[in-house]
Amino acid sequence: MSTERVKAVVKQEAAQAIEIGKDTASSGAYMFPIEGIYYFSRHPSIQKPLWRHILPTIALSVGVIATMFTFTYIPQAAILVLVDGPIAFVNAGMLVLSESSTVILMISRWWWIEDATIEVFDAVLVQQNQTALVAQGRELKPAISGDPLSKLGKRLKKPFGDSLTKSIVRYFMLLPLNFIPVVGTVVFLILNARNIGPSQHARYFQLKGFSDTERHDFVRRNRGGYVGFGLACVLLNLLPVVNIVFAFTNTVGAALWAVKLENQETDANKKAQ
Repeated sequence: MSTERVKAVVKQEAAQAIEIGKDTASSGAYMFPIEGIYYFSRHPSIQKPLWRHILPTIALSVGVIATMFTFTYIPQAAILVLVDGPIAFVNAGMLVLSESSTVILMISRWWWIEDATIEVFDAVLVQQNQTALVAQGRELKPAISGDPLSKLGKRLKKPFGDSLTKSIVRYFMLLPLNFIPVVGTVVFLILNARNIGPSQHARYFQLKGFSDTERHDFVRRNRGGYVGFGLACVLLNLLPVVNIVFAFTNTVGAALWAVKLENQETDANKKAQ
């Protein structure tokens, strides 16, 4: 490839990155994970699925972190010394914590979080008067004492697949980028954000009945929002142990964003009539 061709490609990628950055900033979607934390803390009724499993999850977290530091810290520190110098031991510790958080989240999701977060997602939609949307994928019952979880009946659609599992696999595939000082870590976070953002709306896409093509087009139209939302989730997921809580608050944030999107669609349809 000629020098001019390389320059053209770099210029094109830089322009695209700037455009996505502008879309991310203007979308405001990066704030929904924060709103999810606040909403989750204010509504004890939707916290029940988390508290049912919190103690064994803490035990799992301690075991994973201890194991990861025992077997992976020194080898990674040795590699990072070659590129990071004296700060390699600190960076290796942060990297092991990040890896541990991902392993904990992966095991927990396989173990119990998948069903629990879907339950919470649907409950938030019910609380936000989106029962018609939820009814596309679940039987609904009369609520008991205002508890949205009590209104959720049997799921009508099968689990929506392994989108988050694929995101976690991509996470480990992209890990070597962290061995590139500074720039590598930034690229690592952004690429993971692009994957994790849409995965947080997998249930929403299922309730909407989107085909693969429709889902792809929707994500493309809202790519800035999904990058921003995903980046906020990635940063919160870096914290071990508490990232289990953030798995739920991120789900709440995703549900609140879905509510906003539904309201915008409703308003647009009314104007079009």
